[in-house]
Amino acid sequence: MIVLGISLTHDGTISIVENGIHKFSIAEERLNRKKAYIGFPFEGLRYIINSKIISPNKIDVVAVSSSVFIKEWAFTFAFQLTENKTYYDLQNDKKPKNFFIDDDDYLKIKTDEDCRLYVDKKIKKLLKAVGVHSPVEYVDHHLSHAASSYYSSGFNRALAITMDGEGDLLSATINICQDGKIRKISETDNQNSAGYLYSEVTRKCGFKISRHEGKITGLAAYGDYKKHEECFDKLTKIENGKFKYNNRVKRTSLNKLKNRILNLFGSNFLMGHEELIARCGSLSKEDLASSIQNHLEKRIVEIVEYWKNKTGIDNIILAGGIFANVKFNQFISEIFDVKGIFVFPNMGDGGNAFGAASYIYYQKNKYIASKTRIKDVYLGPSYSNNYIENVLKNHKTIEYHKSNNVSYDAAKLISEGKIIGWFQGKMEYGPRALGNRSILASPTDRNINNWLNKRMRRTEFMPFAPSCIYEKADELFHLHSEYLKFPAEFMTITFRMKKKWVQKAPAVAHIDKTARPQLVRKDVNLKYYNLLNEYYKITGLPLLINTSFNIHEEPIVCKPEDGLQSLLKSVIDYFVCEDYICKLKNP
Repeated sequence: MIVLGISLTHDGTISIVENGIHKFSIAEERLNRKKAYIGFPFEGLRYIINSKIISPNKIDVVAVSSSVFIKEWAFTFAFQLTENKTYYDLQNDKKPKNFFIDDDDYLKIKTDEDCRLYVDKKIKKLLKAVGVHSPVEYVDHHLSHAASSYYSSGFNRALAITMDGEGDLLSATINICQDGKIRKISETDNQNSAGYLYSEVTRKCGFKISRHEGKITGLAAYGDYKKHEECFDKLTKIENGKFKYNNRVKRTSLNKLKNRILNLFGSNFLMGHEELIARCGSLSKEDLASSIQNHLEKRIVEIVEYWKNKTGIDNIILAGGIFANVKFNQFISEIFDVKGIFVFPNMGDGGNAFGAASYIYYQKNKYIASKTRIKDVYLGPSYSNNYIENVLKNHKTIEYHKSNNVSYDAAKLISEGKIIGWFQGKMEYGPRALGNRSILASPTDRNINNWLNKRMRRTEFMPFAPSCIYEKADELFHLHSEYLKFPAEFMTITFRMKKKWVQKAPAVAHIDKTARPQLVRKDVNLKYYNLLNEYYKITGLPLLINTSFNIHEEPIVCKPEDGLQSLLKSVIDYFVCEDYICKLKNP
């Protein structure tokens, strides 16, 4: 059985699940080069058909990770299902009045049912254009999140917690997963969204919401949450295992949801919290980031502890944009009596394409936990040496050669202080570069953080993550349990670094002495493992800097042509593309 999964929201993505195996996934932004793309994966759909990854007549079901279609959201759906429409920003609600004036079906939407029929008709029309005539099923947003994590965790019984800004009118759910079934036992509405609170703080600090929340996580280590801890703690509470706001003025208009439910620091949202409003006006970015990070760390741990104790389930699986926050995941892992933890590697909305497809598949087929544990997320396009050489020979400003031992040669360059773009195999699925589309550098010089961030036009306070030889994990990090090595393969959790290695590899230790490692196994990524091992032989260091292969505000590279641009712009010193080593010619 073959299921095609589609995510329509931010991080529009397409996935293929074949006989329970996650066969292929790609985010639309990687193909159309539009960061944080919102909507239907047009290019992704064409890619899998044109590349013959799957024959359209072999697809049994199409699973879409949305199930709530209300007339107030009609414009949003029309936006998501219309190609070449990104000349304005939906998030900022800049919409031309006549944008869909020629769309008769859109103009006829008067009821929720009209909206549902409109979406269904549009999706089926887009699918039929490339020869897909399969039935379409719609899966709830948060159920898709839960399914993504459960059906890749390897657990038979687990507690699935989903949290994000909002999806299908909810901001969080609690689910018991057992024997392949997912049963929701609690939900939190979008009016009590922890995700939106974090986003509004992101906005307050001058960053873009739904894109730069990770910067708040990095910035938090530089602030002092204690100055305002009590004040923030008055803002929210945990009630029956749910995140709730105190003294909040309810806003019921669905139209206002598109303009963000929470208008923190500038509206009646904080009525009754005048002290917090006053303080936030004078808070530094660092202190504000630290305050919200610390506050939500405590609240999310409360939620997990409540449901773990109530259900007696000690395997915790996580999905949803909230759990892109690696510090939250660290504190959850440290909860007493938590036995196992897993964070779906593509925890945001992009992961819902796989989640929806998996859910549909396992409702119709037997679930065997031991066979579903995810091995890797190398699920995107790959390119042959012939393709690569044809690209390279058309650039007269570069010189290149084919290496007989590319892992050793790349390791030698890094040991000499060079910055390399490392491009090999299938592109990673999700937000993390995991050794197939990575920028690599030595971890020994703390100063590298500043000038490397400058090269890539990134924020200077953001820490770099290390890739490490799997067998060396216990030597490098404080791991209180063996099970933590599994989520660490996907760079979804932070650990405290051991003092010796903070000193030896300061460039990958954040100011709070933590790091977000990728543990690399030989049987998962042989070429990348060999590079790390060769670097270890040369330097005695079993780790190096691994940051995503992209310039700030651009998607991670997909094709060799994308990676080559970083070399041409002198962002990297060398471009290592499969077996080819490239550099700019001397002037």
